[in-house]
Amino acid sequence: MSKKDKKIILIAQCLINPYCRVHVLGQNFPLSHELTNYLMSKKVGIIQYPCPETTALGLKRNPQGRQQYDSAFFRNHCKELLKIPMLMVKEFIENGYRLAAFIGLENSPTCGIHWGKHKVNKYNTESPIPVDNPAPDEPRLMGIMAEILMDELTKEDIKVPFLEFPTQSEPGSEKRKKFWEELKNTVEPYLAQE
Repeated sequence: MSKKDKKIILIAQCLINPYCRVHVLGQNFPLSHELTNYLMSKKVGIIQYPCPETTALGLKRNPQGRQQYDSAFFRNHCKELLKIPMLMVKEFIENGYRLAAFIGLENSPTCGIHWGKHKVNKYNTESPIPVDNPAPDEPRLMGIMAEILMDELTKEDIKVPFLEFPTQSEPGSEKRKKFWEELKNTVEPYLAQE
């Protein structure tokens, strides 16, 4: 791989600022520190979009499931938030940079990549707590913002992997190992070729 491989990555804001996360997702600063250190060490520019949950509901919001965010109003809010970051991505690509990936957040109803079946609360609405032992063939959706981002990138004919930051997984877990392997293969594709 050429030393002139100029890379950018698009990430959810809470990966840089864990205070944006709703409390059940955890404010894992050490993992965010590990991610940003890795990206900076590999000279990967970071583009982040504002947190759609924080900008819509503030920091004192209650944890919710994907179902509660899936409205025309929230989807429009997400599209508005993506306008500038998408222009930045296009500008970088037009100037010879490579968008390596998008990184979303594990179990986020807005920025998650694999939103599976979740428990239902007493009001018969989806909670942010995944069901115990989901079926292996359980359908998985993307979070609302990740889904809209995928649509926006597709419109621009930009294809990149969507990775999920394993905030809730233990150090040394298979999820963490898989995430780092996937990230390294997108940022340093020459490693996969060796």
